[in-house]
Amino acid sequence: MFEAIMAPVEPAAILDNPAEIAVAIPALPDGAIRMISAATKFEDPAQMDAVVSAARLAFPNHHSQIDQLVADLTVPTEPLLVTPLVVTGTPPEPQKYHFLENLTAKIDLNAAYTDGNTETSTLGSHLKASLKRKANIYRLEAYANTGEANGERTQENWGASYQMDTLWTDDVFGYVRTSLDSDQFAGFDYRAFLGAGAGYYFINDEELSLRGEVGPGYRFSKETVTAEESGDWVLYGAVDTRWVLNEDWAIEHDSKLTLSEPSATLSSRSQLSTALTDAIRAGMSYELQYEGDPPEEKDPLDSILKFNVSYGF
Repeated sequence: MFEAIMAPVEPAAILDNPAEIAVAIPALPDGAIRMISAATKFEDPAQMDAVVSAARLAFPNHHSQIDQLVADLTVPTEPLLVTPLVVTGTPPEPQKYHFLENLTAKIDLNAAYTDGNTETSTLGSHLKASLKRKANIYRLEAYANTGEANGERTQENWGASYQMDTLWTDDVFGYVRTSLDSDQFAGFDYRAFLGAGAGYYFINDEELSLRGEVGPGYRFSKETVTAEESGDWVLYGAVDTRWVLNEDWAIEHDSKLTLSEPSATLSSRSQLSTALTDAIRAGMSYELQYEGDPPEEKDPLDSILKFNVSYGF
C-alpha cells in the first residue's frame, strides 16, 4: 500500500484531477507535529536538532514539511504595535464640589426716620439661612432691632437660633435646637433655650410648603429689673410656611410657641413680599410677641408693622 501512495503521479493528471493532490503530497502526521512543536520549547538548540533529526528519520517522505514546520515555529514574531487613538475636541470640565452648593438664605432690612415735632428712628434686620447636606438640614436664624424717640431708646432686641434637622423619611424629621434672645424693653436680659423633638412636612412643594415641629426643652431666663434668674422645662412647638402666589408675590409665616408653668411665650412673624428682581424683594411684615406672665410693669403684647427690602438666593 505504501508503494501505491508513493507512486509517481503525472503532472497533467494532478491538474486534471485536483483531488489526487492529497494522495501525491501526504500530510505530516499529528504525532510528528506535536513532537517538533514540543522540541521548540527546549532552551538548548542541540536538543531541538536531535528531535528534528529523529523526525526526519522517522518520516523520510516529509522532509520538506518538517523543514517548513520548523521554520514556522522558530521564526521570531514582531511585537504587535497598536496605534494610539487620538480623540480631538475639548474634554469635559471636571465637576467641582462646592460646600455652599445647597445653601439658601434671605436677609431683610428695614429703616425709618421722622423729624419735626417728634424725632424717631428705627433700624432692623432679619436673617434666615439653611444648608442641606445629605439627610441633614442646618438652619440659622438671627434678628436685631433698635429704635429711638426724641433721643430716648424705645426698642432694642436681638436674638439668634441654630437648628439641625435630620430627615428620617421624606416627610418626617428629628431636630436639635438652641437659641439665645435678649429684649430688655420686654423685661429680659436674655433667654437661652435648648431642646430636641420631631417634625413633619405636611406640604413640601415649590409653590407651597408647610412644616411643623414639637418637642421638649429647657429654658433659662434672667429678668432685667429684678436680675432674677430662673430655669424651667418647657414644651416647644413651631410652624413654618411659605406660599408662592405667582411669579411676583409670596407670603411667609412662622410662629414659635413655648409653654411652661405658669407662662406661655408666642413669637409670630408674617410677611408679604413682591419681586423687584430675581434676588431682591420688597414688602411688609407684621411681628408679634406675646408673654403670658411678663415681668412687673411690662405689657404682655408687643407688635410692630415694618416695610422692608430683602435679598435672597
